[in-house]
Amino acid sequence: MNKIYKILVSFIIVVLLLISFLYINIFTKVHNKNYPVIIEIEKGESLSSVSSKLQKSKIIGNEFIFKNFIQIMNQDTKIKTGEYTFKKPLNVIEIVEKLVNGRYEYTPIIITIKEGEDYKTISNNIYNNFKNVSNKYTRNDFSMVIKYKEGYLFPETYNFPPFANIEDIFKKIDQEFIDRIKKYNLTTFSELNKVLTIASILEKEVQKPEDMKIVSGIIYNRLEKGMPLQMDSTLGYFTGKASLELTTKDLQIDSPYNTYKVKGLPSGPIGNPGDVAIDAAINPDKNDYIFFLSDKDGVNHYAKTYAEHLKNRKLYLNK
Repeated sequence: MNKIYKILVSFIIVVLLLISFLYINIFTKVHNKNYPVIIEIEKGESLSSVSSKLQKSKIIGNEFIFKNFIQIMNQDTKIKTGEYTFKKPLNVIEIVEKLVNGRYEYTPIIITIKEGEDYKTISNNIYNNFKNVSNKYTRNDFSMVIKYKEGYLFPETYNFPPFANIEDIFKKIDQEFIDRIKKYNLTTFSELNKVLTIASILEKEVQKPEDMKIVSGIIYNRLEKGMPLQMDSTLGYFTGKASLELTTKDLQIDSPYNTYKVKGLPSGPIGNPGDVAIDAAINPDKNDYIFFLSDKDGVNHYAKTYAEHLKNRKLYLNK
């Protein structure tokens, strides 16, 4: 009888110890000094790998318990991929709920690319907001990286996690560009680059959307006649000067962006155009205008001849 009693007591003790062990590892929160902790769960990553990451980062106390608990709860195939921020200690039940429901828990960084905005301000905005970018590039080097994508950064408001790297940022912006541009059916790079270049000029030259198609027609008219475009915006893109700051000397600068000196379009976009400008570049107004100017109120005035243009200058600019 004593032997049976001892066995029973031992069994009860083992069960109690096991329950205590399970309770501690499931309901007790693991405390460490490293919060917030960021854990990335990649697509196709195994449960064992996820469990190991959580234990190594001291999010959980025992990966074996976590792995078996989530399997018993039939939630192991429901974990959502992404980067999770753990701001405070959680128990296993709370962690499972977080991973299954994709509660990434971060305050997103919002980057807005405006219609016509060029690489200079876009690169500064990104560089100033993401440590993974500023830690990898100098400001000037990153500016050149963004310049390479000029015209292909579609104007939109983007949300990113604060720990995003440049690959994450480009992936999202590139996908937005692909999604938004496909409706235009531009099948070759040459055709696409031409449209984006004209659209980017329209964004800089025209204040009112309703005038974009008219000015687009003027650009095509000049191209067809072999005339230089003579657009201040293209030279300003190269020099960094506004129209009123450009000098006679600036007009003689050798640059593919100097459309006073070089016939045809500049070598690429001078900003990042939006839908209205792109549509205007694809569907220009059919007109006979060759010249245009904007008065102090932003009203455009058009001319078919240089004489008419001079008259418009006298009427609307030389008051």
